[in-house]
Amino acid sequence: MGVAGTDRPLRTTGAAAAAAAGTMAGAAQPLSGRSRLSASLPGLLAGLTGIGTLAGLFSTGQAGWPVAGALAAASGLALWSARRAGTAAGALARSDAALRQAQDELEGVSVRSRDFAAVTPGWFWETGSDHRYLSLSGGLTTLLGCDPRTVFGDSLLDLGLLVADEATWAEYRADIEAGRPFQELEVSFAGVDGRDLVLRLNAVPVRGSDGRFRGYRGCGVDATAETLALVEARFMQAVVHDAIDSVSEGFVLFSADGQLLICNEQYRRAYPTIADMLTPGRSFAEILRAAAERGGYEGEGDIGAWVEQRLTRHLQHSAPVDGRLSDGRWYRISEHATGTGGVVKILMDITELKTREEELAGQTARLEQTVGALRESELRYRQLVELAPYGIVIWDRSAIRFANGAAAAILGVAADALEGRPLAGFLEDGGAGGEALATTLAAAADGEERRLECDALRPTGERRRLEVAASPAVYAGGPAALLVLNDITDRRRVEGELQRAQKMEAVGRMAGGIAHEFNNMLTAIGGFAHLAARNPADPERVLTCVQEIAKASERAAALTGQLLDFSHRRVTDEREVVAVAPLVRDLRVFLKPLLSAGIDVAIRADDDTAHALVNPVTLNQALLNLALNGRDAMPDGGTLTISLTAETPDGAFFARHGGLKPGRYVVIRVADQGPGVPAGIRDRIWEPFFTTKEPGKGTGLGLWMVYGTAQQSGGAVELEGEEGHGATFALYLPAVEPPSAPARLDPLTVAEGESAVILLVDDEESVRRYLRLVLEEAGCTVVEASDGQEALERYDEAGGLFDAVVSDVSMPRMNGLELARALETRNRFLPILFLTGYASRETAAGLTAQEGRQIVMKPVAPDQLLSALRDLLAV
Repeated sequence: MGVAGTDRPLRTTGAAAAAAAGTMAGAAQPLSGRSRLSASLPGLLAGLTGIGTLAGLFSTGQAGWPVAGALAAASGLALWSARRAGTAAGALARSDAALRQAQDELEGVSVRSRDFAAVTPGWFWETGSDHRYLSLSGGLTTLLGCDPRTVFGDSLLDLGLLVADEATWAEYRADIEAGRPFQELEVSFAGVDGRDLVLRLNAVPVRGSDGRFRGYRGCGVDATAETLALVEARFMQAVVHDAIDSVSEGFVLFSADGQLLICNEQYRRAYPTIADMLTPGRSFAEILRAAAERGGYEGEGDIGAWVEQRLTRHLQHSAPVDGRLSDGRWYRISEHATGTGGVVKILMDITELKTREEELAGQTARLEQTVGALRESELRYRQLVELAPYGIVIWDRSAIRFANGAAAAILGVAADALEGRPLAGFLEDGGAGGEALATTLAAAADGEERRLECDALRPTGERRRLEVAASPAVYAGGPAALLVLNDITDRRRVEGELQRAQKMEAVGRMAGGIAHEFNNMLTAIGGFAHLAARNPADPERVLTCVQEIAKASERAAALTGQLLDFSHRRVTDEREVVAVAPLVRDLRVFLKPLLSAGIDVAIRADDDTAHALVNPVTLNQALLNLALNGRDAMPDGGTLTISLTAETPDGAFFARHGGLKPGRYVVIRVADQGPGVPAGIRDRIWEPFFTTKEPGKGTGLGLWMVYGTAQQSGGAVELEGEEGHGATFALYLPAVEPPSAPARLDPLTVAEGESAVILLVDDEESVRRYLRLVLEEAGCTVVEASDGQEALERYDEAGGLFDAVVSDVSMPRMNGLELARALETRNRFLPILFLTGYASRETAAGLTAQEGRQIVMKPVAPDQLLSALRDLLAV
């Protein structure tokens, strides 16, 4: 029989069961690292508890599971749990070490990234799939000096506002919207400090594991300095090409591989047969072969061998040689190696030197045997300079370094005495001193050619008129100016004499026409005077004769006024209300002697109501200029038509001339039957100094003066008509109301109603008689004198009891101005009214400089005389 209870299952305490369950659970769910260790410790403790429990059972001798077997099972479970805990602890230690190593490596990568970002010249950026910026590195903020988003916007697509070329941006935008990588996207804008910035951006797309586009990662760099350097390089390239084209020598540059880089026009002209081949990119061998095939090779051998020989000589850069090229001229040909292995070839035109050499060959045989070609050419060059009829000076902007004999003769000093002296001391031009002229000429040393006229001051005080041409030169390795002095004193004198002769001829022709008109007027005046004298008892007949005499005298006065306007002997340039029709009709008098015999003048100016506020002097001159231009346009004859109308221009006219006020305008048209004005120059004819006439036959100021006259009067001038159908110039002047008829003036009186006492001075008895009658009719007491000295006597005899003086300006013994000065010592407040028929603005200014003096032009009407006196006495 067995032990009691052997058939019952083994019952354990709750702790033991829990330990066993925990141990099994730990075995069934393996963990890692610290979690494994944490999960193993409860199982280990439970196992130890189970061992204790079994040991208690063994000690109490309870029946059941064999004690030895239980102890063995418990002991095995505890050892297994301990081993598993040790394994977990080791794994945890290794995991910690790996974690610390990964963290150290990650920190190293982060530090390297920060270092690279700190030293890179650009910045980094990142966008999402919607192209909005996720990050912009701090380098961009430092570069811009502001928040980058205020410049770049919020999205990559906002960069379109910063791309100058729309077509370029369209290509980049297509790449961005398609998620493709892009390179060298260039944006430009003004920075916060005002300077222009140019930035370049590169980017690659970021895609997820599924291949979908996630955004961009990119970088940018500041390309401002590179762009400015490129612009500067292109500018310098253009400057170099321009300078090379400006030199008088032929110039060509080949690269190290024999490709043509630069060739100026002077070089092409020297080789007319191959000029089309002298273009950038051509090889020297290709050019040589073309030259040989087009007649440059005259031998009998192989052309290829000749080309190889010439190519070898080209690469060896031999000494300069002289030769006659295909244009028939002699050149000094020199080739030089460049620092990069290329070749520069220079052609100096020495045709003149060669000609001189050939002429003197028979007389200089011994000299040519002992002196080389280069030394001889230099000697001949110096001889040409010394024998030149023009002064030649080398000036380095501080002093004269070389002067030939002609320059010394022009400046009036010995040639050796010029060197080392400043240039400014020899030059002057009106108000511009030598220093100002020297400053102008100094620009030539910087590459800008200058040409001017000035006076040369000789040590003796004599002045000579010079033409000075300044060109760039080099002296002692530094910039200098080559000055060519041409003494034009005699030429200017001859030109002045010719101009005076031409002017006298024009004056003679004009005098003939004016004499004809004056004779007509005098005939009318004398004829009507005789008719009135023959029958003085017929009042109506006498009145008619007197009225016609007055009209003729007014025409004579108008003619005289136009003569004064033409000679610029008019007192003032101020504008006044002018009846335009009489002024236009009177042009016929001046045009008769100035126009050719084959030209007819048609004047249509019947509207006597047309008035304008103008300066009659400038208006008369403007119309005369238009008439003379019309004459020049019809060398074979024709009709010159001058018409006057009053009209209201249409809206298109005021649209063309936005500054003009709408309303009625007086329009003067001058039309010719010439070929008209070509369409290509219509916009330039109003420019000052622009002319299509031959040199010496026009200044180019005529139409410019007409334009200025229109502007001064508040109007405009237009060119009408088409090319091939004549030219019509229309001068538009704002119309004004005619002046009202002068009211009848009251008698001239002074204080307390007393009649004025006037000292009348004029050397012409008839003029004095007329003026006396006018003054006495106005109630004045008049004392006459025939000149200034007699006027002083009458003044002293009367004790100076005069209210005013009316005096002619031009008189024998003592003129009006001298009389005024003498009277000023007696009474400096005495009013003086000057009368003159001929006075310039300068003369008038001198006469009226003092207060209480006025001047009136003869002939003077009664009302005009009394009005001027009344103004003087009212002061």
